Amino acid sequence: MRRRTILIGAAGVLLAAAGTALALRPASSPPGPPVASWVPSQAPVVGTSGDRYAAAVTAAHQLGLTVWLESDLVKRWLAGPDSFRGAVAAIARLAARPGVAGIKIADELGYHDGLDSAEQVQRFLDAAAEALHAAAPGKRLLIDLLVPELGCLPGRPAPPGGAAACAGQARARYPQLTADAVDGYLRSRRVDVVDLSTGLLAPATYRGWGVDQDTAQRAAWAEAQRRGWDGSVTLQARKALAHPGAYAGTDAGPSLTTFVDIPRRQGAAAVDVWTWRQQYQGETYRLLDPGLRGNALWEGLLQRRAAGARLFTHLSPSSLETDLQTDLAMLAKVFTDVFLAAGTG
Repeated sequence: MRRRTILIGAAGVLLAAAGTALALRPASSPPGPPVASWVPSQAPVVGTSGDRYAAAVTAAHQLGLTVWLESDLVKRWLAGPDSFRGAVAAIARLAARPGVAGIKIADELGYHDGLDSAEQVQRFLDAAAEALHAAAPGKRLLIDLLVPELGCLPGRPAPPGGAAACAGQARARYPQLTADAVDGYLRSRRVDVVDLSTGLLAPATYRGWGVDQDTAQRAAWAEAQRRGWDGSVTLQARKALAHPGAYAGTDAGPSLTTFVDIPRRQGAAAVDVWTWRQQYQGETYRLLDPGLRGNALWEGLLQRRAAGARLFTHLSPSSLETDLQTDLAMLAKVFTDVFLAAGTG
């Protein structure tokens, strides 16, 4: 698992002030290997049946969690055919274990990951779908997508000038992540599930436009529905809510309303909440407080699980608070599904 957009979303970082000019991306990276018929790798692979990744799959399944394997296949695809095939073979071994529903193949696809054009993104999706449908038949394929222009009040009548500039800048900087480009990816039917980040801006930016963050979130999800994305894939929401140290504050309600409740009301089938426990920018980010102690965020998530929310999170057996069984048992109190690292880097 690589970096995550924390708190205000990537678009909020990139478009923090209305009218701010955005530099174009650097020159495109190499286009990656061509789509080719799947051939099993003869190279050694990680993630074999006796290792900690397999143990994590088994333990999660025994606790009633639905398991999704998580791998950065973009990195492996760009590294060349041998690297890509080795990762797919490792994933396939884990995917054959009981309890595995699907495979996450990309984290924030097209966002600073080396895929700099819509054509390149589609070629990756074609290659990954072909390989995994052959190597792990019947498993659903999932990607994360951050669509920056969704944070710019799409579809609102007479949007403020700053919002219009915001959308144009987002499309210019990330042509591979425009809403129109996403239309094409989803119509290709190469993936089954999308965890969508709407790239919301900082609350202060919206106040300057005469709206609030919740209004922007509703507009973003209305645009996703207008485009029919939920007719092509199972559409889910995603948000980084993990924090370093102890949770700051006694009321997580506003954040949970914006990033869990509103998407669910507007059709999100589930919400992916990053992350159980992970090192990020030199600190350990968690949902609970250190030592598996509760906090306001955890209580809010418990309430939403009790009300029927389907919630995902991420766990790696190399980053545990206590031990695998204890961490997973606590995780299962809130979450229905878990992304487990596949050990492929």
